[in-house]
Order: sequence, then structure tokens, then C-alpha cells
Amino acid sequence: MTGVNLVEIRKTPEPDVDPQGAILRVEACGICGTDARTFFNGDPKAPAPWILGHEPVGVIEELGPGAHLPPGVKKGDRVFLGSILTCGQCRWCTEGFQNLCDQHLLYGYDPYPGAYADYAPVPAIAMKNVIALPPDLPSDLATVADPFACALNGVEVLDIRLGDTVVILGAGPIGCWQAIMARDRGASKVYLSDVNRQRLDIALRAIGAFVDDAWVAGDDNGVAEVLDRTEGKGPERVSVAAPSKSAQQAALLMAAKRARVVYFAGLPKHDPISPLDINQLHYKELSVLGAYGATHRQYRITMDYLRRRRDQLAAVVTHRFPLDRIGDAFETIRSGTGLKVVMLP
Repeated sequence: MTGVNLVEIRKTPEPDVDPQGAILRVEACGICGTDARTFFNGDPKAPAPWILGHEPVGVIEELGPGAHLPPGVKKGDRVFLGSILTCGQCRWCTEGFQNLCDQHLLYGYDPYPGAYADYAPVPAIAMKNVIALPPDLPSDLATVADPFACALNGVEVLDIRLGDTVVILGAGPIGCWQAIMARDRGASKVYLSDVNRQRLDIALRAIGAFVDDAWVAGDDNGVAEVLDRTEGKGPERVSVAAPSKSAQQAALLMAAKRARVVYFAGLPKHDPISPLDINQLHYKELSVLGAYGATHRQYRITMDYLRRRRDQLAAVVTHRFPLDRIGDAFETIRSGTGLKVVMLP
């Protein structure tokens, strides 16, 4: 990335191996919503020129002389690399909430360049995030392990109970995966909404079997649609899986009394303040929570999920581009014509 909305393909020397790290020969790397927000809006942690890409899958090509891989992983293995880099020593790390590490960093952001490249450095701090992949799991699908684990975190915070009605605002990859998990967790009704008709149609082709109904959010972001389908009561669980202030407000308006609302998607760093009707929270006794990233435990659960739900999850990967078409890949995301987009060096 050479600037906001600017990208170039450049030949660069292969990265040096960290004495306690590794070099990854990249086979695939997903484009995350965070990458897209950075590309479209800029981010001080991605100072141009910068290599983005924090959902890599590849082969451990080289190890530093003092490197230590996790148990069961060796040089030459095909691996997934979790993106949240943690200290391993603070309260949150020791309690298993690595996503909340006091000093956490994100792979693919300063000071660690990412994996939209043929070879990517794995710094020492990231070595504990390396997970070997099953031999029958395709690399392009394996790139979803990181965002799927994040979606899982959102669903766990949502705390879906047997018989709950669940509404998911945002039919991107995160929303699609949350719909699958909501059904697996016993939701009686799962509804999906998006402002983009094309994206919603693509989502329904991929995961429609898990959704009871879906609609394009209008001026009220689907509040009337939800209340109509729930006899005016509203859903017990609402996930906001879109970086939208209006969706954040709509979630409060549509939620049932004593419902749980989870804000999963963040807002652009230059415009993070959202006006919300706090009386909705107060008078309906809503629980409004945030969810960010994923823990090491959730990464492990994700690997099992990818094996069991391979066909359904694979349908969410709609586009694959060679590295020299990365500009087209970002335009596909901007246009809303795809769900999960993966780069293949």
C-alpha cells in the first residue's frame, strides 16, 4: 500500500529471518475488513509504503537459530498464523483472554509488515500463534481461521441460548459465520440483514440453509422488519457485524427487553463516536457488549469447526485473486460483490 486507495506491486528482497522467528512462504492470505478500512481510510499503524495482510497461510520455510515452534509444528509444515500478537505475561494473557492483552499488537501493522507477498517474516512474538493445518484443508479456506475465530468470540459474548431469536446486522463473512454458529448453538430463528442487496443475495447463496429470513435494511435499518417477524417483541440477541453507526442504533431499537446486543464491528479510527439512544438501554434493561479479536482457545476450536463445516464455510470464500491483482481485490470488497476475498501469491 503506497497511500490511501493506492497499491503497487514491487520487487523487494526476501525478508530477513528473526533470530527467534521464521520465514513463511505464503500460499494464501485473506483480506479482512480491517485491511479494507486501512486501505480505504488510512491508518497511522500502516505508514505508506506498507505491506498489509494479517490472515496468512503458508509453509515454514526457514527458522531463526533460536526459534522455537509450538509443540507438533516443524519446519516445512503448512501453518496458519493468528494475527493478535501478545505479551503472554499480563493478567489478560494469563487468564486466557489474549485478545485483550495490555500490550497487544496486530500482525501486518507497524512494526510487523504483513503477508501480501511471496514471503513473510514471522517475528518471535508471533511464534506462539503458529498452528499446523490438517493436510486436507485447502490453504484458501484455511485463511478464514483468523476471522472465523473472531466471529466465534462475538457469538460467545452474545451467549445464545436454546430457543433464542437472533438478528445479525451485516451479511459479510463475519455475519455469515455467526449465522451458522447461531443455528448450531440452538437459536430457534436466525435473521440476517444488510444494506447491500447484492451482498445479501451472495450471502444467502452461501449460507441460506442456516437463515430463516433475510432482508435489505431500509431507512430504519430493518427495525420494522424485525418487529414484524417477532410480534413486536424483538429478538433476544442482536449482533452488529457491520461498521455502521446506524446499525448500532438500530440494534438498540429492535432488541427485546432484557436482550443482549453485541457490537462486533469497529468504526474507522478517524470517526469512532456513535450517537446512541441510551434510553433504549436504560428502559429495556439491555446488555450492550463489545467483542474484539479472538483467543488462542478460540483458534483451536476454529480448526475443528473448519473440518466439520468445511463445505458451508468454503462457500463464503467467493473470490480469489493473484497478488498482482490486489487492487481488483480491494475494489471487489468496496463494491460489495463478494464476501470473503483471498489473495494467492
